[in-house]
Amino acid sequence: MATQMSFSGFVSSAVAEDDIKCLEGVKKSLNDPQGKLSSWSFANSSIGFICKFVGVTCWNDRENRILNLELREMKLSGQVPESLKYCRSMQKLDLSANSLSGTIPAQICTWLPYIVTLDLSNNDFSGSIPPDLGNCTYLNNLILSNNHLSGSIPYELSKLSRLKKFSIADNELSGTVPFYFEGFDKGDFGGNNGLCGRPLDKCGQLSKKNLAIIIAAGVFGAAASLLLGFGLWWWYHLRWIRRRKRRYGFGRDDDSRWAEKLRAHKLVQVSLFQKPLVKVKLADLMAATNNFSAENIIISTRTGTTYKAMLPDGSALAVKRLNTCKLGEKQFRSEMNRLGQLRHPNLAPLLGFSPELPTTMVASLKGDVYGFGVVLLELVTGQKPLEVGTAAEGSKLNLVDRVTQISTSGGIKDAVDKALCGKGYDEEIMQFLKIACSCVVSRPKDRWSMHQVYQSLDSIAEKHGSSQRYDEFPLIFVGQDNETA
Repeated sequence: MATQMSFSGFVSSAVAEDDIKCLEGVKKSLNDPQGKLSSWSFANSSIGFICKFVGVTCWNDRENRILNLELREMKLSGQVPESLKYCRSMQKLDLSANSLSGTIPAQICTWLPYIVTLDLSNNDFSGSIPPDLGNCTYLNNLILSNNHLSGSIPYELSKLSRLKKFSIADNELSGTVPFYFEGFDKGDFGGNNGLCGRPLDKCGQLSKKNLAIIIAAGVFGAAASLLLGFGLWWWYHLRWIRRRKRRYGFGRDDDSRWAEKLRAHKLVQVSLFQKPLVKVKLADLMAATNNFSAENIIISTRTGTTYKAMLPDGSALAVKRLNTCKLGEKQFRSEMNRLGQLRHPNLAPLLGFSPELPTTMVASLKGDVYGFGVVLLELVTGQKPLEVGTAAEGSKLNLVDRVTQISTSGGIKDAVDKALCGKGYDEEIMQFLKIACSCVVSRPKDRWSMHQVYQSLDSIAEKHGSSQRYDEFPLIFVGQDNETA
């Protein structure tokens, strides 16, 4: 009897020494930056002293035999300690939410043959899931989520007949989920792009991510095709416009020939509507426009080309050459005289006309937008359209050039008439100025349509309850949106 009790005590003592050796190895092999394991002191050799360690639970307080080791969220780093092989009676090992790395030891079921719960989640483990985990006969909970595990799920895990909780979510696993896990929660397998099979999508089917990529690629391809088609159409359209312009007398070569023909009539007097200080002949206009040089062109529209003319006395004029005109000479003179009598502070006056009667095309809405934009600029700046400033190089600027220069330098507010500022409408005035600038863009196709101008001005008016709608003429503005300069 005494011999039997002595043998039992020897076995118990040997097991206790193994558990102490287990924890000593754990403390030595893991990096502990926060000192969570610093309270593990092995100088004390009293019964049950390791049961008071942080994270340690014993079978009872009267023996140093470990039941659970829970070291979660301690910022520990390193690999799974091999000294765990001395904790053979342990049933729960929780090392989750640390910075452990390396592979999961294939011998862990040999080290801990009675393990019931193994939680290694939220670490940096890599490599494959060991097939030998299928030998942990008593395993109820296996949690390996949020790591960097790769490869497939071993079919050997199907031998874990007691398994209740199994999570491998958010890893890098691939392949088919073994049929054994068909009834488990789908969320415990998510986050592995290469996995398929129930409880996930069937193998061979597109995942939602891949399907989204394919749809996005199709949409992008269709959009690219539309843009390419539109680009080709626009290219042909521009070529057609250029050919049409050349057909109706536009272009440097044609302008040169036209100017040469005018030399025979250079002594012809220009008809003026008011008595001038200096008489102007056609020759004067030719000299002022450098023989109607392309460098002096202000704007070209379907109705004609407008040139900048600088007279010897410093006066600046805008001379427009009409492309075609279907009016007879008498009717033409009558119309010119009528226009010449119009005077308004916001309209550039028509000073006179010349004996040359060309033939022309239909008027351009984009040209009208430009003219309307000049009127808007006159209103908001309080300046006349010609000779409102001087460039840094010493050359004189017209109103559009000056506002454009100020806008480019970032001081667009400086263009506003000071008499309009500080009266509670500064924001509306700036909107008004931006609308005007959108009307006088140099490239006709980049200008706003009159419909856009109307809508923008109307939206400003709405804020002050003075908006007006002209629903009885809806096609007027719709047609302008479809016009190409």
